[in-house]
Amino acid sequence: MINRVCDLFSIKYPIIQGPMAFISNSPLVAAVSEAGGLGVLGVGFAPPDVIAREIRETKALTTKPFGANVQLIPEMLQSVNRVVLEEPVPVVYADTINVLDYDLAKKYFDIWHEKGMKVLSKVGFLGDAITAEKAGADAIIVKGWEGGGHVTQIATLPLVPQAADVVTVPLIAAGGIGDGRGMAAAIILGAQGVELGTAFMLADECTAHSNVKRAMIAAGDNDTVVVGMCTGEPCRQIKNKLSDEIMCIEAGHVKAEAAEKLRPVAASSLMRAAIDGDVEEAGAVMAGQIVGLLKQIKPAKAIIEEIILSCQAILGRTHSLGI
Repeated sequence: MINRVCDLFSIKYPIIQGPMAFISNSPLVAAVSEAGGLGVLGVGFAPPDVIAREIRETKALTTKPFGANVQLIPEMLQSVNRVVLEEPVPVVYADTINVLDYDLAKKYFDIWHEKGMKVLSKVGFLGDAITAEKAGADAIIVKGWEGGGHVTQIATLPLVPQAADVVTVPLIAAGGIGDGRGMAAAIILGAQGVELGTAFMLADECTAHSNVKRAMIAAGDNDTVVVGMCTGEPCRQIKNKLSDEIMCIEAGHVKAEAAEKLRPVAASSLMRAAIDGDVEEAGAVMAGQIVGLLKQIKPAKAIIEEIILSCQAILGRTHSLGI
């Protein structure tokens, strides 16, 4: 039977590498695509010249399909869209942090389709999944609370089957998936593929500072926390002094005041961790709850193949409730 995600994106395995700022750069993206998945550049908030450079460098490293993420934020789209049209990518990954605006999505999905690019829409709410399909998304990722980075308050387990009941385009599950067991569970829940972010942060080809990888390997099941609820754009990261400070700000001020006070505190925190290696003081390592399972650095190809083999083995077994 043909996998709909693989067929749509012309990839070997239904595994999408999640876009992460300062993490999923051209070496990792190309490695994932070369290994049979879909690599995605994490350039949604990058300046136009950086986006163009990363796209060109990825094309120099692989001839396989890959994507670049675009934030569906009106004030950002015009300049970023110009780059994507000048440097077309096989897949535009339309990233939604808050509620998806139909008119905005429809306008840009049509533009990208006219250039022959596929549109992969990532959402965190069931209503947004429905909106994304109506706007013309070719495939939809639904991300649960368990994932790293920006999250909603809906978990993967209830979100995926609800989306599977109403979405007709290929559905991809994300949030708390990092091995073959998680992938098998997502498939059983109704997805046709999975997105992994945290797992690929431990890929050999990931250029994140070595301190980031060490912090992830050392992390346990209770070592991530969601901060920034007051901004409407909460993020999951590994606990450190930065997350403690943000939580203190949120606990000691009303919502609007807290949001204003924490923005300068959190500014550039991703870069401080991924580039400078500050994972204890002012840097943010945005890893998901799956981080406690990840204990080894390995090539992207090995990560993908191990997950696929494990998933296939699990799905091939006959399970019994023993009743």
